[in-house]
Amino acid sequence: MEYLNLFIYSFTSLFILMNPIGLAPLFYMWTVNNTEKEIIHILKRTAVVVILTLLIFGFFGRYIFNFFGITLDSFKVIGGLLILKISWDMLHAKMSKIKQTEREKEEMSQLEDIAVVPLGIPLLAGPGSVTTTIILMEHCRGILEKLVIVVSIILATAVSILILYISEKIVMALRTSGIYAVVRIMGLILGAISIEIMWSGLVGLISSSGILR
Repeated sequence: MEYLNLFIYSFTSLFILMNPIGLAPLFYMWTVNNTEKEIIHILKRTAVVVILTLLIFGFFGRYIFNFFGITLDSFKVIGGLLILKISWDMLHAKMSKIKQTEREKEEMSQLEDIAVVPLGIPLLAGPGSVTTTIILMEHCRGILEKLVIVVSIILATAVSILILYISEKIVMALRTSGIYAVVRIMGLILGAISIEIMWSGLVGLISSSGILR
């Protein structure tokens, strides 16, 4: 049950941060003139990029912390704020500028290959999902828990890729209002998760400072 709860939490967090439903109209617009074979090729490359990016940061995040002298608790606070900003934009049904600026969005519309940039990085494997992956991995107490996180990363990516593959059907079925409604609900859940992450970091920082002693 402990591993199941960890899987549900990590999968949900990563899937919401990837936000494939919110990206569906954008992906449909980018690939409307591509053949199905080309779309599948793009999505396969994107999946590899996302999984590798998150796994690299997940397994080597602690070395980055050590190099810069950063504690996990301080990273939780700033990471939680970052995720809160993304969730706030989702509540207003906007594409977070943390992921992609307006200028970048215009430049990306002219790219022939979107698999790596911007789809893989920073839209799916963005600052929020990278931060969450590092925090999840740092909290693992054994190889089995790390394996659960790896499975969560792979499944969250796979489901996101599947949703993007059927983006045309999603756009036609939900329309703009339906997509906005789903994104807002996901943003609300993500906001609650960000508060939990920040609170955990603040408690850790206060405890380590000795203020409560």
